[in-house]
Amino acid sequence: MYYLDTSALVKRYVSKPSSDIVDRIFSECYRGISRISFSYWNVAEAAVVFDKYERRLGLSAKRLMRDLLREMRTLARLHRLVVVDVSPKVLRGSVKVVLKHHIYVADALQIASATMARSSIFVTGDRDLAKVAEDEGLKVIYVG
Repeated sequence: MYYLDTSALVKRYVSKPSSDIVDRIFSECYRGISRISFSYWNVAEAAVVFDKYERRLGLSAKRLMRDLLREMRTLARLHRLVVVDVSPKVLRGSVKVVLKHHIYVADALQIASATMARSSIFVTGDRDLAKVAEDEGLKVIYVG
């Protein structure tokens, strides 16, 4: 199972360097080879990023969010998606990661969520977060 942080998830809906890697991960899911996981937090963060792209590049944030939510529903119906709640357990895990690695709680939430989902591969476009994920025992695909 792949865990996508927000930087990786956004590459599915906005063409950027390494979008092809994220597209291949989604293709594996549709073929029944693997599954994707991310947190509900990522959905909210993606809205912020999409809004930024709307203001800077003229992309439609509403259309991008609609595409994300539609694909979430499809993958959920196919049993290829695990969305992690921002639960007290995840928050406790996040605090442990913050105190151990001295990172922002939003980044720590990604590590705790990946662990909660039992994801084997952590996909991120954040080099510093990739290092923390590796230190926490996750295999990492960097899509910077």
